[in-house]
Amino acid sequence: MQSRNKLDISQAACRDSDVDIYHPSDQQMPDAGVLDECSRCMVRLECLALALRTEDPEVRSGWYGGFGPEDRDAIALSLTVPGGGQAPSEPVLTARRLVNDGWRISDVAELLGCSRRTVQRYLHSVA
Repeated sequence: MQSRNKLDISQAACRDSDVDIYHPSDQQMPDAGVLDECSRCMVRLECLALALRTEDPEVRSGWYGGFGPEDRDAIALSLTVPGGGQAPSEPVLTARRLVNDGWRISDVAELLGCSRRTVQRYLHSVA
């Protein structure tokens, strides 16, 4: 049985996609085909819920379940979304700072010695 806190990526429409297409560096909307893929995804709402639970509302970025940062802001305002209570770790702070300074996610991953997906988790973690 799947844990309630984990997204079953094996059913995600984006499972074999490059995560960067959901996080355009210019903060613009991904291509229509990318968002169309989200609209047909079996775990779309789980993806959205994961983002709402784990991302820092002050640095929302990317598209989850077909919803962009502004969409998730509006959704979060209408919900009570639990947050973390611990200060972010050094790698999380470094990743956020570098991305805010315009670094590409793949470059941040290389510098930190981790995967791009780990950097994405750092960027969207609350704790």
